[in-house]
Amino acid sequence: MSSSDASGSQWDVFISYSRSDAGKVSSLVPALQARDLRVFVDDTAVDDFASITATITEALAHSRILLALYSADYPQRRACQWELTYAYLTGQREGNPRRRALVINPEPASDHVHPVELRDARHWPWPTTPGGFDRLAARVADHVGTVATVMGDAADTPFVPWLPAPARTGSFRFTGRLAEQWRIHTALHRHRAPLVAQAGGGRGGQLRGMAGMGKSLLAQEYALHFSSAFPGGIFWFDLHAYEEAPAEAMESYAEQVSTVLEALRLTASTSSLPGLLSHLAVALGEHNLPCLWVVDGVPDGLTADQLNLLRGPHLLTATLITTRSQRYTAFAECVEVAPLSDADGYHVLTSRRTPHNELEHAAALALVRDVGGHPEALDLLAELAAASDFTGVRNRLHAHGPDVLATRRTASDTAAYAPRPLATALLPRPLSDANPADDVLRLLALACPASLSQTALENVLSSIGPYDPWEVGGLVTEAVEVLRGAGALCHEPLRDRSWTTHPLIARAVHRHDSNVARQEDLRRLLLHTLVPNTSARAAGPDRPAVTSTAETQRTRTAPAGARPSLLERAAAFDLQVELVTRVGVQPLPEDLGSLREALTSLHSLFATTRDLLHRVATETATPLALPAIAARLINTHLRPFLTTWHPALQEHEAIRPPAVSPIEHERRWKHAPDMRADLAELREPLTSLAEELADLCGVDLLTPSPPRK
Repeated sequence: MSSSDASGSQWDVFISYSRSDAGKVSSLVPALQARDLRVFVDDTAVDDFASITATITEALAHSRILLALYSADYPQRRACQWELTYAYLTGQREGNPRRRALVINPEPASDHVHPVELRDARHWPWPTTPGGFDRLAARVADHVGTVATVMGDAADTPFVPWLPAPARTGSFRFTGRLAEQWRIHTALHRHRAPLVAQAGGGRGGQLRGMAGMGKSLLAQEYALHFSSAFPGGIFWFDLHAYEEAPAEAMESYAEQVSTVLEALRLTASTSSLPGLLSHLAVALGEHNLPCLWVVDGVPDGLTADQLNLLRGPHLLTATLITTRSQRYTAFAECVEVAPLSDADGYHVLTSRRTPHNELEHAAALALVRDVGGHPEALDLLAELAAASDFTGVRNRLHAHGPDVLATRRTASDTAAYAPRPLATALLPRPLSDANPADDVLRLLALACPASLSQTALENVLSSIGPYDPWEVGGLVTEAVEVLRGAGALCHEPLRDRSWTTHPLIARAVHRHDSNVARQEDLRRLLLHTLVPNTSARAAGPDRPAVTSTAETQRTRTAPAGARPSLLERAAAFDLQVELVTRVGVQPLPEDLGSLREALTSLHSLFATTRDLLHRVATETATPLALPAIAARLINTHLRPFLTTWHPALQEHEAIRPPAVSPIEHERRWKHAPDMRADLAELREPLTSLAEELADLCGVDLLTPSPPRK
């Protein structure tokens, strides 16, 4: 018996609306009824997914179209979205997702309308006159006339199996993420409407975000919410246990595919992953039903061939992966799983306990911002708040001592697997003593929430061992790629080649980095790099105003009345000694001397400057003039020269014939004149810096002493 036979009522229009728009609906319904349209309007509150009544479900099944009053409040109501999805998927199964769902948008913009297919379709603004209501009703009646049948009962759709079993269950505390769910659906079905909103291949999508952001749960919610679009089944493969081991992840994936074949009672003649997938593809083709292929927790470091094996094996399968890695952009359309908004984060945080007063409300909102809208952190803090208060929980979050986010949690409805402590998940391995990726992460954590540019990162790493100046640029670039693979970076959209990190990752670095001395060294150097002493050098009767390019870069040693410490003066003297005795200040005679020895001399000056900079950086008195001078010496002058000429000369030296001496081979180098010219150009700025060091220490080694009388 069809659902139409089971009920005596059929409806032309089912009106879906938020309770806050009840007044508008009361103006719309008479206009529709005046066109002899049978209109269903729910006049009882439906607060969440669990309380959608059988009456509403039956009314949807017996309606021809759904008319959504898509106000700004509409997407916030889960019941409204369930109704809209019901109609949308019904139309999609019939070949046109817009056929069953019409939209009235009373807002001036349309960004709140999801999915994008309905936003891009022609929708009606809210009428402001009786004539406008009449014209709208006429257009609705015309559309209803093109739809001969009712939508039908969702219960009539076939059971959707989950393999490998058991099926995921989602979470009753899941909130928000509506736009992301619709973006997933659009990405997986873009091949049906490739010109909607943006280009895309369709049949594939990836949920991308840092640890604990709710990627797995979002994928579960999508699979549950849109399961009727995949009657062929939902295939779910979990690789979370191997996020640091790509090879083992692929082995586990093959085992899970083999389990699916066994569940379908299929026997494969091979144990290789490509063979297993080919065998499964034949079975899926025979069923001829769309299905969803989810690979959850894809690790970074997979090759292009390995990634392709993660795709659903048949064109009827839509593929969705979840990953932290930001390096799989070419695999499938990306859906970024960003932090929760303040409103959604507040909803999660207060799900177990409502703030009792304004003070608690303010503390709860501050907690949401403290953890940067991080869903797993908010869920954990909500558990703590259930037995305490939000002010106390916030104090515990920021207190020294045990980390409240390092609590080991058991499997719950917030995850598909038993997660590690959040602090461990954010830093899956301990930070090492001197590793470029770890040092870059330390610097981003120190600067958070501000961003750091590639240049700033290079400048700091140039000022600390053990990195050579000609390697720093490549090391920072490689480190950024490693951190992108770990999902630890956030690109700064308004600044080119600039990055930051999430507040919780920064917090994990501060609390769980065992090498606190390295972190402190980087902190001091970062401050000196970002906040140099830029006041102009004083001019007086015996010192003319600064005019040259080199002179304009000088910094005043200290404000009026301030004197450098004995430690800083001694370090300035030592650096001046090293500087004035090097080839950069002392000219290299034309056609004499060795370019390799000149590079070696300047490189040793680089190392000496770093050591002196570390010595002075331990002082807490401010302002310090030497770090600014040293930073300019290292980053403005020495590093560019060494980065350019060390690799170039090294490449030439590698092809020296055995019978030719190093000096003779060097003189035959076609770039030798260019290097000598660049070396000569260093003399003016290095001499200027030596003069600043003389001012600082009170001893001028450049100016010869007057002869004794």
